[in-house]
Amino acid sequence: MVAVIFLLVGLALAPSAPGASMVFIKKSNVWMAKANGSGQVRITRDGTRGNPYYSPSIADNGTIVALRSIFLHSFRPDGRRIVRPRQWAINPSPSLSTEPFFVDLSPNGRIAATENAVYSTFYDPRGSGSRPTVSAWFTDFFDFRKSPPKEIGLTDGFYDYHYPAWIDSQRVLSTSYGIFNAQIFTNRVGQRTRGVEFYRDPGRDPATGTNSYILADAEATRARNKFAVMRRPLQVDTADLSVATIQIYTTGKPSTESEPRCAIGPGRKIGPEPDPSWSPDGKTLVWYENGRGLFSTRVTSAPGCGLRPRLIVGGAHSPDLSRAKAPSR
Repeated sequence: MVAVIFLLVGLALAPSAPGASMVFIKKSNVWMAKANGSGQVRITRDGTRGNPYYSPSIADNGTIVALRSIFLHSFRPDGRRIVRPRQWAINPSPSLSTEPFFVDLSPNGRIAATENAVYSTFYDPRGSGSRPTVSAWFTDFFDFRKSPPKEIGLTDGFYDYHYPAWIDSQRVLSTSYGIFNAQIFTNRVGQRTRGVEFYRDPGRDPATGTNSYILADAEATRARNKFAVMRRPLQVDTADLSVATIQIYTTGKPSTESEPRCAIGPGRKIGPEPDPSWSPDGKTLVWYENGRGLFSTRVTSAPGCGLRPRLIVGGAHSPDLSRAKAPSR
């Protein structure tokens, strides 16, 4: 009987990716855990439904950042702050207002890549008013530890750049909703840099030649040999989450010739921001499903990638994995 119990326990707990931990949002606060969802530790306690933390990111040295309102917050795994909260949006004026939406921390824990919106008129994100029309989207790169934070780079606004995700020390992947251009770009750290096409889905509207699929929220493995991204038909009601998938690709040489490898879904609850995140060894993928929580699966070389999705943290969202030491309770 004892042997059977140990066997059942071993089946119930998915193995954690070697040397991996993750951060995520649960109950409006930042949490940290092993990559399989076990050993959860709450990092913050002041997040509320009205003013939650969002978009957490963790570096290999354990540095954690997250957005809250218009501020970037930084923590160590024990919850101690690294620097005082940094204002991460300009003071709004009648001619220029911005808002940060998503942040990804470089693997060395120094540079925060942030997705920003530029609004067409006055807007203060700390208020309760409706957001005005967005004039442009851009990504900036700041060393948040400096006082004041030091700008390292800034993209142009030629394309709409969303969800920056580091692929090396000088570049991030970003996704675009433009119907006439590639959906995935690389952006190099620099001044007014323009995105370089990484991948465009071959699906086209036969009448117009425009994109017939949306790709969003892409992340590549550290080896850059594969990447995952949300994919859904453009002309389907956005409220229908069942049609979306997380598509996994083998990265081509060049990347514009990448090939679909396997997909998670359809028939699941994959929203526009599933935040797919790879373990450091590139063998495990974690993502968010709307109203359910964080799911995980191993991704193998077997047909269909050997996918076996399982819920690892209920009620959580926005996962980000790293090599940082998993917390101890």
